[in-house]
This record gives sequence, C-alpha cells and structure tokens, in this order.
Amino acid sequence: MYWVGRAGEVEAFYGDTATSRRILRRWTRLIGQRARRLDALGIRHVHTVVPDKLAIYPDLLGRPFPGLDDPPGVRLARSVAVDSGAPMADLQTPLVAARDGEPVYLRTDTHWTYRGYLIAYRALCEALNAPVADHVFAGTSTRETFTFDLGEKLVPPVDEAYVAYDFPRRAERIDANALVEVRESGRAVRPRGLFVGSRVVLQNKTAPDPRRVILFGDSYIYSPGARLTAMLAETFHEVHAIWSANIDWRYVEAVRPDVVIFEIAERFLRQVPNDRIHIDRFAAARARRAVRPTLREQIRRWLR
Repeated sequence: MYWVGRAGEVEAFYGDTATSRRILRRWTRLIGQRARRLDALGIRHVHTVVPDKLAIYPDLLGRPFPGLDDPPGVRLARSVAVDSGAPMADLQTPLVAARDGEPVYLRTDTHWTYRGYLIAYRALCEALNAPVADHVFAGTSTRETFTFDLGEKLVPPVDEAYVAYDFPRRAERIDANALVEVRESGRAVRPRGLFVGSRVVLQNKTAPDPRRVILFGDSYIYSPGARLTAMLAETFHEVHAIWSANIDWRYVEAVRPDVVIFEIAERFLRQVPNDRIHIDRFAAARARRAVRPTLREQIRRWLR
C-alpha cells in the first residue's frame, strides 16, 4: 500500500513540474543557508531525505506514476551538490540495494521495517564518521500483528503481521518537554496527533562517540521502538531529538552541539519550512490546548 495524497498532491509533486522545480529550488536555498550558519558555528551537519516507499518499490505500485525514475529526494541532492555542496546522507541507494531481500518498508504503512531503520542508522553513522553500536544489530525480534496507518484507512481495517525488533538500551532519557509529558500522562483531552513539537534528550555514558547531536525530524526519528533516535543514542553521548521540520536556532545556539542532523520524509518536501520556531514555547502552547476542553466539549459535559 502506498500513500499518494488525498488530492493527488504527492503525484503532482513527484513529477518534474514547474511546481516541484520551484519547491526544490527553495529547499536548495534553505539547505545552503542552514549549512553556512552551522559552519559559522563550528557545528558539523548533514541533511537526509527518507525516500517514499514509491521510490523504493515502484514496480509494485501497479499503475503509472510520474517521476519514479528520478524522485524528488534524488533531484534535491543533485541540486544541493551544485549549489552549496552541503552534506546530504544518501538513504535511497542502500534501501534500493536491500529491497529484494527482507522487506525494508511495511506493507500497510509508510514507515520502514526494523531492517530499514538499521540501514538508515548505518548510513547516517557512515556520513558522520561515527561507529555503529554492534548491540543495535544484535537485538531480539518477535512476530506481532498490528493495524498500521494505511491499513486502518481501509474499510474494514487491514492489519499486518510484522517483525517487532528491540535491542539493549544503554542510553537514558534525561529530559522531555511539556508536550511529551502531557502525551505520556494521559491527561490530553485529544491525545491523537500530539507529536510535532516534541523534544526529548537521551544520554549514554558508555557511548563509543563522545559527541552531542541535535536531531530534527519527523516520525522516522522518534522513540519508542526501532526509531533513529533510539539507535543513534547508542552511538552518541547525547542526542536531542526534536519533532520539527523547522530548525530552532535559539535551541541550537544554546546547546552548541557537535552535530546537527536534519531528516524529512520525501512526501513532506512539498512544504518548505521557514526555521522560525521556538520549540519549547510551541510545545507548551500545544500542551495547554491538549488538556483544555473545547467549548463544544464543555457544553456536552454540562448537558450530561
């Protein structure tokens, strides 16, 4: 199963159209600006685009689709190389190379299988000259069944048997912002979707790499389970994981990490961020709204 958008917006973006060229030019400028600012701060950096399942398994789609031979993430990497040479980690190549073995994407979801996460983890470590933690690759697996995001959109919903993977965790969470705390507390009136703006900090006193990392990204980076945050925290001494497409420059300048990693899913490239965010202020506002009933909900309570 593939996600192509509610109104064909992914299909319109994938093709080499005037709109997609304009959007990718804006991304190219943004990445160049970010690279120059991080260089000035003495911070190593890398951007990476998570390919859509369309780009890895185009032959299983079953119908024509534009741009599958040259997807947006690949075009962006070429453009950045010409414009600024800012470092970008290539996930497309290793995922394509691995696709004919054990699956690297779930059938009924947009996300990777645990094998896909391991491939991405290794690629990012290689891009940053960091050692992989051997115990991440020596985890345990069980067979489980779950109704994933795409499967639950069907009527009736379709579940999927998948391999659940875990590994020994040496990193510990030492901080989380208000949005994470509200989501985990169960106090939210509307608990769904309380992810954008989340921030956690993991520390690993036995990490093989002493550097501190800030990781900006989306659902591919986040704990729990076989997510990039958890894997990278087994390599680096400290990982700050922030669910945001915007870089919070105040936060970067306050923490002064050794490395900044930016990850984004290919389908989300359609929206170009402006990097104007104060992540903890944004999270606190969302957390307050999440525990406050709407007027309609208050009226329903009164009527009861």
